[in-house]
Amino acid sequence: MSIRSTSASRRSFGAALRPTSLLVALALLATCATAGAAAPARGASAAPCTATATGAPWSYKGQKGTAYTVLGENGASCSLGAKWLKRITTSHGTKSPTGWTCLATSGIGECQTKGGGIFEFTPKLKK
Repeated sequence: MSIRSTSASRRSFGAALRPTSLLVALALLATCATAGAAAPARGASAAPCTATATGAPWSYKGQKGTAYTVLGENGASCSLGAKWLKRITTSHGTKSPTGWTCLATSGIGECQTKGGGIFEFTPKLKK
């Protein structure tokens, strides 16, 4: 009889643990959702910007140049992208502004930050 009462007590402990765990998980999800809704989306409402800047020489389908189009999204500064463009394109993305991660290959590239800001650059082609 003691074996039966031990297994019954294990079942009752396990049965009580499941709803408690579920309740704690739901409370955590609700807290995360509330915190996420309260935090403003940094730069999400900022309009995209464009700029023209000079970078490393490029060539594409017979066209050559050093002019690039810079596009900033999610609050990224086009002026920052234009300022750093020469360094980024010359180093193929190994040099970047503090807090930014960049990748550049043969005239095109992108830099982004953990906050969601992105600036992209492409060669400024003649029509």
